[in-house]
Formats: sequence, structure tokens, C-alpha cells
Amino acid sequence: MPIISANRKEFSKLLGIDLSQEELISILDYSKVNLESFGEREIEFEVTSDRMDLVTIEGIIRMIKGLMEIELGLPRYPLRRKAFEVRVTERVKKVRPYVVAALIKGADLSTEESLIGLIEAQEKIHDTLGRKRRRVAIGLHDFSKIVPPIIYDARPDNEVIFTPLGEYIEMTAKEILKQTDKGREYAHIIENPDNLVPLILDSRDKVLSLPPIINSELTRLTPGRKDIFIDVTGTDLKAISYALEIIAAALAERGGEINTLEVKYPGREIETPKPKPYKMATSSEFIGMMVGISLRDDDITHLLNKARLNAEIINSRVEVSIPGYRADFLHPVDIAEEVATTYGLNNLGYELPNIMTIGKKHPREKVSAIMRTLMIGMGYQEILNYVMTSKQAIFSFVGRKERPVVQIANPISENYSVLRDSLIPGLLHFLAANTHAKYPQKIFEIGDVIIVDKGYETRARDERRIAAAFADYSVGFEDIYSHLKALLNNLGVQMNVGPYEEEPFLSGRCALATISGSLKGIIGEVDPDVLIRLGISVPVAMFEMPLPRLKNEC
Repeated sequence: MPIISANRKEFSKLLGIDLSQEELISILDYSKVNLESFGEREIEFEVTSDRMDLVTIEGIIRMIKGLMEIELGLPRYPLRRKAFEVRVTERVKKVRPYVVAALIKGADLSTEESLIGLIEAQEKIHDTLGRKRRRVAIGLHDFSKIVPPIIYDARPDNEVIFTPLGEYIEMTAKEILKQTDKGREYAHIIENPDNLVPLILDSRDKVLSLPPIINSELTRLTPGRKDIFIDVTGTDLKAISYALEIIAAALAERGGEINTLEVKYPGREIETPKPKPYKMATSSEFIGMMVGISLRDDDITHLLNKARLNAEIINSRVEVSIPGYRADFLHPVDIAEEVATTYGLNNLGYELPNIMTIGKKHPREKVSAIMRTLMIGMGYQEILNYVMTSKQAIFSFVGRKERPVVQIANPISENYSVLRDSLIPGLLHFLAANTHAKYPQKIFEIGDVIIVDKGYETRARDERRIAAAFADYSVGFEDIYSHLKALLNNLGVQMNVGPYEEEPFLSGRCALATISGSLKGIIGEVDPDVLIRLGISVPVAMFEMPLPRLKNEC
């Protein structure tokens, strides 16, 4: 989960109060944020992955103000609509299809610490939501150097000339991709047969940015700049819109006026960021049932207002207004969760179930616990991924051929539209998001997958599996095979291995493993072409198989 650091002096200035460590811990008990460290100069927070609005220190301040009842309900940011246009050309669709943008005027970024905090939040979003800039990349610019309207275009890399950020001479885009650190790190994201590069330009044809690689030196941000142009590009319109809302709201917390822009795509127009919150409704009875306690309507609305949402009772329904930077609301159960969190999970109490039985671990959980201990003993780190995902994430992005999977009937988000049929894609995406960490990286996951099976009444069955990935500068089939062999030997399980072909593994370096007579798993080295597309620069070997049954299971 992301760790957010803040200068303590800047934190107190924004909050308007100097809190002690004990006071801060007490407040955070009513949130999903943990205090990691509290030093004389810096404070560190750990936030959950579903609350990306809290990767900015301004977002954490906004939340704390609500919990302390300094401010309640939705923040009221100054807003001016459709300040100017962003025009998107047809050509850029082939390279990096989506862009959203905003102008923030009058934001207080007068200190070095405020600017550093903004840039750190930008990079946190790149590394998490942005999938190392592949899915989302944010550009921040000094608006005083820009003459609108803005053009989002794609041009041949040898025809584009500008001075990249941190350099002193003009370079072609082709030279930037090959000679600069950022170019070498991220050039693979925009590779295409026509050698086109996406560009953010102003009306004078001045290059502001070559996303997702680097900004122009022309629009470098320095402390004291008050008017900031934000561009966000990527491959997922919902994701880049979410990122824009987070950054725009953070700057608005510093006194900025949000200016929405009219983004004109070929054939359609959108306004970004969204000028109005979206609404979700449920009943107080549903909230009470989910939380487990009886709450009055005014208690529910007050708790939701403390969570910096707007809530009111209309025709016996709880209607909640949710800002664009809160993309974690997918279902009314999320409203109930917000009520429970703000009420205080430690205040809910507990009660014993009214049943005549004694609980014990399911045999599957016993095996999971044993295998978890053994994997950790071999130096692996456990990760957890969502069961709900997207077809692109489990197939095309990781080089697997598409096959039938369980699909959600009415998904709220394309990112959570199917149920995973394998643990391997999740491990690969994790490695792709952590290429900045040192190697070797050894990770594993024990979790459920959902397999289409017409022999079942539901046409699907769940299966508990274990998968592991070993990434290092010199890793092969033998390494991951030896680890799987050691794992199964410790469990007293025999394994037979035979040749096999399966994406995303390298042909000739893949095997089918049969255990417990009929359970089949897979071992192999990941195809380098898949790794390159994911931005992983070291070899990766993996295995995945169903959990075996042990002789002493009961």
C-alpha cells in the first residue's frame, strides 16, 4: 500500500493545528489511514489502495478536517467552467488515445515543500493507478508560459524538436527517447510501427509535453507559480479522469480555482474535470444491516458529512453526493462501509452468532496456512490481488489468449468486469508496478480463481490456487522448479512433470506439473516479449497450481 510522506511544518500549516502523535493516531482510528512514523521533520502515512485521493497530503488534510468537524460535507471549491479547449487529433488514437486536462488558478505553491509534495503525489499515482505511466501519466505545467487552446497530437519522432525538462539543448523526440533517462525507461510504452510520438502543444505549436515520457523545459514548475495547467494522458479514460480529479482537488485545497476545460475528440466532446458530483442512494435500513447497529437518519447523514460527502434524507432514502476524486464507491455497500469507518470500527463491538456449533478451520485454509509459511520460509513475499478484474488485465496485457471467463452482468467499471481465471496476471502486474524496487523479487499469492465449468449448476466453480514469481537478473526454469519441488516435498506430495506449451510462457521452457494424481499446474519462464511490454527488464520464472489435498486433512 502507498506510503505518503509530508513535511510536518507544511502539514500543520495546511491543517491549521499542530497535532501531537497521540492526537493524530486517535483521529486516524476513524479512517483507513495508518500513521507509519512521526518525526520532528516528517510524518509518514500508509493509505489503502482504494483511497487514491489520499496519496496527496492535501487529501489527507481534507479527510482529517472532516473527522475533526473543522469542515463538513463536500468541499466547496471555486469553479469556472470551460475556460478554453483541448483539441484531440485523429492521429493520436493509434499511440495514446485519451487525454483530459484542467487549469487551476491561484493555488498556493509558495514553498519548496509544497511543490515537492505535489510531485511526489504525481509519482505515487504513476506507480499505482498509472501502472508505471502505461495506463496514466500526469503533466504539470506553468500556465504563464502557455497560450491556449491546447492541441493533443501525434507526429513522427524525428520531426519533433524541443528542450526536455532538465536539459539545456533542444533535441528531437527520437533523441529524447534514446538518450535521456526518462526516455530509455518509458519509450517502450509508446512504441509503434509509424514511430509517432504523442504531444501536448499550445496554439503556437510549442511542445509542452511528450507524454508519458517527459515535459518541456518551457513549462517547468517552480515555487511561487499560482496558475497550473494539468494534462493527464493514458489508455483508460476513466482512470485518467480519476487521476485528474485527485490532482485538481489537491490544488484547490491550496486555494486554487478549478477551471474546467472542453476536451474535443473527433466526434464527441467532454468537460473535465466533472463540474458536479455524482449521486448514489440507499436506505438507512440497509446501512444498519450492513454496519450491524441501529443508527438514526440524522446520525447517518452526520457521519457521511464527516467523511466529506454530502448526505440528506429524501423520501426515506439516504442520498449521497460523491466527488469525482472518490472512485471507490461502486455499490451502496460502500456507503455503509463509509458510515462504519467514520463511526469507528473499534466502537462497533461484537456478538457471538446464535448457532449451536463450534467453528474450526476449513481443510483448505489449513493447507493454505502451511503453504504460506513454507513460501515465506523460502524468502517469498505474499501479495493479494482482487478477484474482480478486466479482460485486458488477464489476457492481452500479459500475452494470454482469451478464453471464456465469468463476466459481471452490469459492471460499474470496466476495470472490474470479469472474475480472474488465473493468479499469474496479477503477479506480473505487481512486478511491472515495482520495477523501481531492487532485485531479486520473489512474490507469491494464495487465492481463489473462478473457472467456467458447465458441469456445475452455476456454470462456474471456484478453485484455490497458489502461484509464485521469481524475478532477477539471472533466473530460469530450474530455479522456480526447485522451489516448487521443495514446497511439495515438505508437504509430502509427489509431482510429475512433462513438456507443455502455454501463454505467457516461453516455448520450450514450460512444463505441466501433475500432483495428487489429477491436479495440474504449470511451471515456466515468461516470454521476454511479454516482459518488455509490461516494462519488466529482468527474466521472470513462475508457477501456478491448485492447492493439493494432504493425507492428514480432516
